[in-house]
Amino acid sequence: MEGGGPGPLARLILVEAALELVPKELWDELDVKRSSARYGVPPGHMLLDKSLHYRAMRRLPGKWRRGRPDILHVSLLNAMDSPLVRKGLVDVYFHTVEGRVFRVRGDTRIPKSYERFRGLMSQLLREGRVPPGGDPLIYELNVRLDRLIGDSPRILLWERGRSIGLESLVDRVLGSRGVWIIIGAFPRGDFPSHIFRLAGEDERVSLYRGLPVKAWTVVSRILCGLESALGLL
Repeated sequence: MEGGGPGPLARLILVEAALELVPKELWDELDVKRSSARYGVPPGHMLLDKSLHYRAMRRLPGKWRRGRPDILHVSLLNAMDSPLVRKGLVDVYFHTVEGRVFRVRGDTRIPKSYERFRGLMSQLLREGRVPPGGDPLIYELNVRLDRLIGDSPRILLWERGRSIGLESLVDRVLGSRGVWIIIGAFPRGDFPSHIFRLAGEDERVSLYRGLPVKAWTVVSRILCGLESALGLL
C-alpha cells in the first residue's frame, strides 16, 4: 500500500508487455528514418510501434509479439483509474518483453493521449524512472520477475486455463492477501516458458472459457469485480 500499511489486497502485473525502444538493427530502415524525422527524435529514443514500423519489423525475431505499446497504454488507463489502485488496495506493475520490471505508483496519471504516453515510456525505458528527478511515479525494479513474486500466491490469466467465474476469482483474490494477478500484455502467441513456470496448473485460470480476450478487458473485469465485492461500486 502506498505510504506503508499492511500491504495491498492484490498486486496486478502486466507481463511480456510489447514495450521497447527501436532496436539498433532497425535504425537504418526506411520506416524508422521516416518516423524519426516526423517526430524529431533519434531512432534509439522512439518506441518500437507496429503502426509506424511494420515493414521495418518484417525480419525482427518474434515480430508478432512486439511493437504494441498501445496494449499497455489502454490496460494502464483502465487499471490506474480504479479506486482500488488510488486507495492503495491494489498495486500495479508491468514487465516488458525484454524482462524489465516496473512499478507504477498509485497516484500516477497515465496520459490519455497515446502520443504523450509514447514519449513518457521512451523516457522511462531510457532513464529507468519518470520523472527523471525527484520522487518517481513509475520506476524500474532491479529484480527478476520470479524473484519479485517469490513465494506469494499468484493467479495467471490464461485463455486455456481452468474456467472460473468472476465471483470465484474475486473470492480467491480476497482470500489470499497480496496475491499476484498476472495478465499478458502482448498481441499474439502464448506465454513463454518462464512465465508458465510462475504458476502451477491450478493457478492458471480463464474467465472467458478459452476465448482470447484483450488484456484491458481482463483488467477491467477483475478490478470491477473486486470493487463490487468491497462495496466501492
